[in-house]
Amino acid sequence: MIEWGTPYSAHMFAIKKHIFHGRSDFQEIQVLEYEELGKALVLDGKTQSALADEFVYHEALVHPAMILHGEPRKVLILGGGEGATAREVLRFKTVERVVMVDIDPVVIEVAKKYLPEWHQGAFNDPRLELIIGDGLKYINSDSEKFDVIIADLADPLEAGPAYKLYVKEFYEKVVEKLNPGGVFVTQSTSPTLMPYTFAVIYNTIKSVFRHATYYIAYVKSFDSIWGFTLASNDNDPSALTPELVEDRLSKLIRGENRFYDPVSHIHMFSVPKNIRDQVSRIKDIATLEKPVFTPA
Repeated sequence: MIEWGTPYSAHMFAIKKHIFHGRSDFQEIQVLEYEELGKALVLDGKTQSALADEFVYHEALVHPAMILHGEPRKVLILGGGEGATAREVLRFKTVERVVMVDIDPVVIEVAKKYLPEWHQGAFNDPRLELIIGDGLKYINSDSEKFDVIIADLADPLEAGPAYKLYVKEFYEKVVEKLNPGGVFVTQSTSPTLMPYTFAVIYNTIKSVFRHATYYIAYVKSFDSIWGFTLASNDNDPSALTPELVEDRLSKLIRGENRFYDPVSHIHMFSVPKNIRDQVSRIKDIATLEKPVFTPA
């Protein structure tokens, strides 16, 4: 399978087996088994996660935000159809309630049936409330507030609905949905494949929150470094020292991580100079009037 990362470059995966192929009202859905990466969820021709390294992406997305908060009890997940984001959130001992809002019920059913290694029973956890619906409408209509909000969304494609969840107006609503001390995190595309998109997402979040920082992790199934943005009005991400990460991981989570630990944390937040420089050169922010899109 050929997967385009930009209009000018692509990577290929050798397919061992076709497990599922279907279409929902929103997207084409495939579950494939790759020769190198094992089973994978593919939406509209884009690999969302693969068994070989899905834990890298999901631990990188979830754990810094949860650790930064320190005592998260109520968590909102936007997207995350595989159930792996919920799996990681539910590992935290303090968590009492998780609301997961995903727009595509077919992806959820496919994940339940074909991706048990991802969700590991998270959909059956009594602390989880699954809402099939539009995350933007939920943010705008529901009054419940949360300690941590995690945006595990599709990239902001021009033809898709997700781009409206990467604009200033949306992030302003996110602020209103957070409890005091609340933390927000989102996947932010790739700083190497999509440097402009990555920088604009960070700039937009920084324009709304008092504290915001970006960090990275290499995800082999994406064939790229992947970016994330962490933000809060009350908790400064720079306060997350390796010692604090180690202490809170030991106290807060059940089981053992496969990727995220104090050493990985240092690497994730030590972004190379060339990426820092390219982000600093870009000043644009995304609004509903002028949104940002991925190039491919």
